[in-house]
Amino acid sequence: MPLRRRDGDDRRTFELVDTAGVDVDPDLLDAPSTVLLGAPPRGPDAPDLAPGLASGTDDRAASGEDGTAPGPAAPTGGPGADRRRRRTVGAVVTGGVVVLVVGGMLVVDAVTSGDAQDRLESARGAVRALDGAPVERWTAPVAAEHGVAYLPGLLVTVDGDEAVALDLDTGAEAWRTAIGSDEAVCGSWSPWPASGPAAGTVVCVAGPGVVPFWYDPVDEPRTAPDEVDVTVLDADGRMVGERTVEVGGDVLVPGPDGALVRAERVGEPGPPIGAPVAVDPGAGESVDGVSGRDAVVTVEDALSGEVRWRGELPFQDVPWSCTTWDAETGGEVIEPEHLAVVATDTMVEVTGCGVAASFDADGRRLDDADVPTDGVVPLAGGRFLVDADRQGTTAALRADRVLDPDGKPVLDAPGEVLDPWATDDPVPGVLLVRDGIDLRAFDDEGARLWTYDGARVPEALYALAGGTAVVGTANTVLGLDALSGTATWSRFLDDLGNDGGDAMVTQAFTDGRCAFLVLVDPATGTHPRVVALELSSGAVVWEDDLPGEWASFAPVQGRLLRWDDGAVTLLG
Repeated sequence: MPLRRRDGDDRRTFELVDTAGVDVDPDLLDAPSTVLLGAPPRGPDAPDLAPGLASGTDDRAASGEDGTAPGPAAPTGGPGADRRRRRTVGAVVTGGVVVLVVGGMLVVDAVTSGDAQDRLESARGAVRALDGAPVERWTAPVAAEHGVAYLPGLLVTVDGDEAVALDLDTGAEAWRTAIGSDEAVCGSWSPWPASGPAAGTVVCVAGPGVVPFWYDPVDEPRTAPDEVDVTVLDADGRMVGERTVEVGGDVLVPGPDGALVRAERVGEPGPPIGAPVAVDPGAGESVDGVSGRDAVVTVEDALSGEVRWRGELPFQDVPWSCTTWDAETGGEVIEPEHLAVVATDTMVEVTGCGVAASFDADGRRLDDADVPTDGVVPLAGGRFLVDADRQGTTAALRADRVLDPDGKPVLDAPGEVLDPWATDDPVPGVLLVRDGIDLRAFDDEGARLWTYDGARVPEALYALAGGTAVVGTANTVLGLDALSGTATWSRFLDDLGNDGGDAMVTQAFTDGRCAFLVLVDPATGTHPRVVALELSSGAVVWEDDLPGEWASFAPVQGRLLRWDDGAVTLLG
């Protein structure tokens, strides 16, 4: 839920008043409901509905407070009127108010519940309510090594020369569409947790030698294809369109919003720059720096090829970006043409030899083009963190910067930003920063909210939900009020592990009521278990030892998926 205080102007308060002794005209029994709610009663020439209520005019028009003539006064019962009749009418009036109030409450509750459900489906690390230990709902074989994409209610992977969609609720195959080759990628891999609403289309790239850059099971390097087939599919598996695209040694990956991202080298190599590279230490062989070419990144419409934006990236001295370690010689292998692209719904990152750049989906440069050592990480709520020293320590350290979704600076962070692993709202509204042993909170505009100066160094923000920040230290889990920083509860981490043994948190999720922590043995990374802690009190609601030695989970559109070798399981 959003962590914002609200004034009382939008609250609605109802009062049920005893009508005994109140004179009520019996004709009101046949009046419209607006009269029963206190609108001016109808006069002989009045329309069917009170004008103020029918047109949306506020109550002042009916009372004369706005300078206009008030409506006709309500007639009062004459002396000697039947008291029982008055009480009966009063009961009807009160009963009508109660029915309308309760009905309104049900409507508001339904809308609120629907809003909460929508937030859980698009917030980072959010899952639907888990009242008890999750059980297996379905399991299906799936090949994830060629990329995984998500459409509304669907999981999309590649099986042979087809894109296959599984229904997230049932595990049943929803559709299967040919994409032209058994070497293909659908969607784009990202090292960052997904958040935000699912896209309406998925882009697939297929052709000889096409594999995700992070996965190459063969020993020999693959030859880049001359051309590939690009296909765009909608949520029903229908082919929106396709085209053949020339590659020419470029890197092509599916991009945001039906786009294709292309990274390529241009020009001739410049003079060597950077530190000497030990190519073969045993033979005393080294080179003075690395000579490389500039790069260009282009985001184009996947179907039409129309260029949406283009960025030029001059070759720079990016530490350790041009070499890999050679196990045989103990030296370094120079790869001057290496390029890699990661594209998400909100960001495009290009890395490689002498290249490091991050753009938002509209092509705005997020990192500092003159600082080759910085990098960008997407934060919860659509913000970005410019990590001032991503690839190594430089002589001129600079505070990390937080940018809003439009790329505008919001905060020069005084320490390490703790991004929540899980939230119950797409826009959490609170940003936490570790400053030494202190934890500082800032709002969306960078204003400081509070400082928590506990005795333990905060290391991670497991969840920011239900008005509580669940913070992890070396051996404890703390619950802090997200608006004030007041500590509300604390638990020793080892008390949550298997038989009170050592435990380490590897993942966290939330449904807005509980924080679900995935714990493993820190020595082996095995024996996973899930513990549900009530956000308001820290009480253990349930705990469950998971089968198997390993566990990897992914919250997707409010569902909790468990990934195993060659299979995916829905838990709920």
